Amino acid sequence: MPRFFLMTITYIVSLILTFSSYFMKINGQSSLEISNRFPVIFAPFNVSYVIWIVVYMLLGYWLVMNLKKTSIKQTVLFSSICIMQALAIVVWHHELFIMSIVSTFILVLYLSKLYKTYPFSNNSLTGRLPFSIYFAWVTFSLMTNVSFTLTSYQWNGFGLSDPLWAVILLTLGVAIALHIRFHYFDIIYPSVFIWSYIGVVLHNGFDELLVSTAALFLCGVLLVGILFIKKNPAHQK
Repeated sequence: MPRFFLMTITYIVSLILTFSSYFMKINGQSSLEISNRFPVIFAPFNVSYVIWIVVYMLLGYWLVMNLKKTSIKQTVLFSSICIMQALAIVVWHHELFIMSIVSTFILVLYLSKLYKTYPFSNNSLTGRLPFSIYFAWVTFSLMTNVSFTLTSYQWNGFGLSDPLWAVILLTLGVAIALHIRFHYFDIIYPSVFIWSYIGVVLHNGFDELLVSTAALFLCGVLLVGILFIKKNPAHQK
């Protein structure tokens, strides 16, 4: 019972703060109002954020179906994830952008640890699948937070243009997604990156043709990885 209470309370707090940040104003501004303040190239179209609905629906289902099945490690990690999610939103809305990066990075680490508590074969709704989506989306969000923060501080990019840095970040994201695809035999994780990159295309359109073209090309690379990369026999479980 104490485990369920802890997980439920932290989940509800995280859910309320996450959706309030988009549909209401925290500290006088919404998440999208902050995100749209600067001309950040490496960012998704606003509609892309509806993925949070999918994330929290699946997390809620996972929570209900695993009331008495989670280990102590999974309980602690899940609650820590919800707390870090809430913290990341609070510091973002108070424009503590560096703290937002730090908290989101810690969130990614916790998600990674919880994700790895499941065997490769457990891709069910009550197993690894909800965390595959959450893990991938927060990894992408961390990259967008870094891009936003650097833009807000007017970073000169070591002389490289913003579109070129966006392409570098897109390529880095593909490398991470294909690493997860190969080593953890996960097709959901790279699929979320495809969703995110389509959002980048819609965000930039023809205004940043290099970035849009690169994002579409890399979507194709991810699709090939999803369809044709096989499980590494050395990592089978």
